[in-house]
Amino acid sequence: MVKNVRLILTLLLTIAAVQGTAAQSNTSSIFRFLEITPNARASALGGNHAGLYQAQSNMMHVNPAYLNTQSSGYVSASYINFLGDANMGFTSAAYTVDGIGTFGAGIRYVGYGEFNEFDENGTQLGSFSANDMALTGAYSRAITPKLTAGAGVDLIYSSYASFNSSAFGISGGVFYQDTTSHFSAGISVRNLGSQISTYDGRYEPLPLDISVGITKKPEAFPFQLSLTLKRLNDWDMRVFGETDQPDLFNNVMRHVLFGGEANLGQNLHLRLGYDHYLHEQTDSGGNFSLAGVSFGIGFTVKSIDIDLSRNSYSKLGGITRLSIKTKLF
Repeated sequence: MVKNVRLILTLLLTIAAVQGTAAQSNTSSIFRFLEITPNARASALGGNHAGLYQAQSNMMHVNPAYLNTQSSGYVSASYINFLGDANMGFTSAAYTVDGIGTFGAGIRYVGYGEFNEFDENGTQLGSFSANDMALTGAYSRAITPKLTAGAGVDLIYSSYASFNSSAFGISGGVFYQDTTSHFSAGISVRNLGSQISTYDGRYEPLPLDISVGITKKPEAFPFQLSLTLKRLNDWDMRVFGETDQPDLFNNVMRHVLFGGEANLGQNLHLRLGYDHYLHEQTDSGGNFSLAGVSFGIGFTVKSIDIDLSRNSYSKLGGITRLSIKTKLF
């Protein structure tokens, strides 16, 4: 078992190192919609956690190793009414084949609305639309009763007026969960890959993300706590407009996602999270700002799990997510 884990980790980190060397920095990458948190539960906890306790198939875009036998037969959907006229949708489903493993499939779609098109003289030529889409297939298998490894493949397509681009990406991860001690940990490598066709003949990197995360519920404490270090392949986390690299502590904090979740019985869950990098990107500069703060609630109605979350973007507004999940087969 130890040899299998070492082999998986070595493969993931080696591929990531090669990709990271070519890309150098995610700040210049394309297809940034792949970084968007796919469901309301994770979003309420701060973002894309790599080691989230009891994560299921609707988180396979973050860590394919989240797929497990408990996810089999579940179908989920999420909707985000994003800033401006942008709308986003995410769907996923999972099924376990005995003796082989768990398979997952998903779709991520972003529509940015309609835009007016003008020539260099200001004459309106008409209108155009812009959208992004990714189709995902994933597979995971239990290495031990507590350890799962998984991998996924993405086919990606973007269309902005007459400009379009396609790409493929692969992701992989491992996930460990111990229900006795209420502890989990995970490593994920997402968005390794390359463009198949480009917008203007220039190849650009995908938003590679290597993340490590843990979740633990301390005894006699109401919240289970989740901590993830994201984008470990990209130390430079400057935001738009920054010419100098931030100080050491601030730069470290920009890699951190933090969340807490309290279960009030089996059918009601309260959540709170924080993403310092999002705070730095959207902070209005006032004396008090909730930029980067997220919160949410989850509840069950009969056999349907419903999750709601709200993320603050300071003066830019907030983003609300709605996710539903149920077992269909």
